[in-house]
Amino acid sequence: MSDTSQSALQGRWSVNPFATVGHPVYGDAHVGRAEELRIVRERVLEQPVAGATAIIGPPRIGKSSLAYHLFMRPEARQTYPRLLPVWMNVRTQGGITKVLRRLVDEVWELMEEAAPECAGDRRLVRARDRALAEGVPWLEVQLETQEFLRLVRRRDWRVVLVLDEFDAAREVFRAEPGTFQALREMAYNLDWNIGLVTTSRRELRDIVDMADPDESTFAGIFRSVFLTCFEDDELAQLASRAAEAPGPVDRLAELTGGHPYLASVLLDRVCSAGVPGGSLKVAIDRHATPLPAEFQYYYRDLEDLLRTDGRLRAILEVVLGPQLEVTPEDAQILLQQGLLVVRGDTYRAFSEDFQHYLTVIGRSLGHWDNWMAVEQRVRDLVESGFIARYGEDWEGGLRKARGPKVAPLLDRCAELRDRELRTYGDRASVRLLDFTYPRDLYDLMASHWDVFGKLLGRDKAYWEVRFALLAKVRNPMVHNRMGVVTPLEQSMFRTYCDELMAVLDRIDGGGQPG
Repeated sequence: MSDTSQSALQGRWSVNPFATVGHPVYGDAHVGRAEELRIVRERVLEQPVAGATAIIGPPRIGKSSLAYHLFMRPEARQTYPRLLPVWMNVRTQGGITKVLRRLVDEVWELMEEAAPECAGDRRLVRARDRALAEGVPWLEVQLETQEFLRLVRRRDWRVVLVLDEFDAAREVFRAEPGTFQALREMAYNLDWNIGLVTTSRRELRDIVDMADPDESTFAGIFRSVFLTCFEDDELAQLASRAAEAPGPVDRLAELTGGHPYLASVLLDRVCSAGVPGGSLKVAIDRHATPLPAEFQYYYRDLEDLLRTDGRLRAILEVVLGPQLEVTPEDAQILLQQGLLVVRGDTYRAFSEDFQHYLTVIGRSLGHWDNWMAVEQRVRDLVESGFIARYGEDWEGGLRKARGPKVAPLLDRCAELRDRELRTYGDRASVRLLDFTYPRDLYDLMASHWDVFGKLLGRDKAYWEVRFALLAKVRNPMVHNRMGVVTPLEQSMFRTYCDELMAVLDRIDGGGQPG
């Protein structure tokens, strides 16, 4: 790199633009989301009637940032001088009464700031005072708030209420029946229509069902805008904050799946470390092994969210297989939420790193039911057979006895195991055979048929046919591509699984081959 280029980069990175990663971003720091911004702006700010809008997406995907950038930054009120934006974190509110009182109070403050003469509007002042009166039942507070908002609207102001972290509404609003109807009325009634905007991880119907199933009409007035991971052009725009000419962002996309938060975490490490000795890609690679701990923390948050929503099994079945209970609707919801992507004709997790994380927890959860049970028990059988022959250090004994035949297979498994250990530490498997596939297991048994043949019964040819079919079906099964497997092959797969399970039960029970 030339001295001139080095100097330019030093100037560029003298202040780390990602130093506050994890906080909402707005203004020049907000990148991408052009289409989503257009939709929300058009619906909430540029129509005679403001439309209720739900911004939905997984944690830290940029929901709050988008809402803040569009409505709350100072430039927004310069562009829309009659805009009165109010921001509330639902998690910190004590219920609908507090929400209504705070809405009235903050709207009044914004009006006084923009038009001090409104303090002389006696009718408006009286409406404000009635809405803020102490000791009034919340239904009366609702009526007085509506009257106040009606007068505000008649004076050609536009109120926008952003309810951030709306998932918390399922607890915060549960104690007061009618809360969702009150919010719906504020947004829907043309007399006092406000722009109601929510940000949430879940869809509104799910949130309302958890809190008050009778309020089923609430979500019907909203348009849902889903945020997912960045496309390559948006990711390049983000990377340009770290380097004016970042070059291809394929490595950044590979590691993060285009997730804005994870990409920002990685770019923060790059910028904090100072000027790299080469391209941005080289700098990113320096922080890729291992990836920052925030990646694991984030995945655990996603795991907890999916578990709470009852969708953890669904995503495991979609990306790992087999598809025993998951439905096409489940897959579509996960795709819409940005947790899945379509690559070719296969569903995958949004990043390869998260895909691997799911593989790790899928193994520990044992969600593959019958097939996983069979596969794990075959591994147990192989391991116990080799331990009986070679002792606890069976791998070393096996390499010495059958080196050229089994070494490539064992080397590949060891490489996969080491990679998982580097990435996942204590959560990774240290068992070599956990990284084998059906054909591998058969080849290992076939290499010692004097040990395994007498346990399994039948000859090599008999079991080779079965394991070949298991290997053929397993790969498309775990990658959601069962369309390439014929119904006959699927039926034979289940039959062979049942047959193997029966043989393993007989072996464990001490029985002899039939």
